[in-house]
Amino acid sequence: WIYDIEVAENHRGKGYGRAILHAVEQETLKNGVNSIGLNVFGTNTVARSLYESAGYEITAQQMQKKIQSL
Repeated sequence: WIYDIEVAENHRGKGYGRAILHAVEQETLKNGVNSIGLNVFGTNTVARSLYESAGYEITAQQMQKKIQSL
């Protein structure tokens, strides 16, 4: 399970996130594990795009509605 991936803002968009994912996948396979899970906020479109382009699929979805008092 990936709990956090963070690339410094001034280094984003240079392929480091993709390289991190690839390295994690290789290490995971070496240890006999055949799947990786992670969470990503729905509003984080950049991260979602990275994960989807790397082959990650949505397996669960949460929804929320903010309500106001009368």
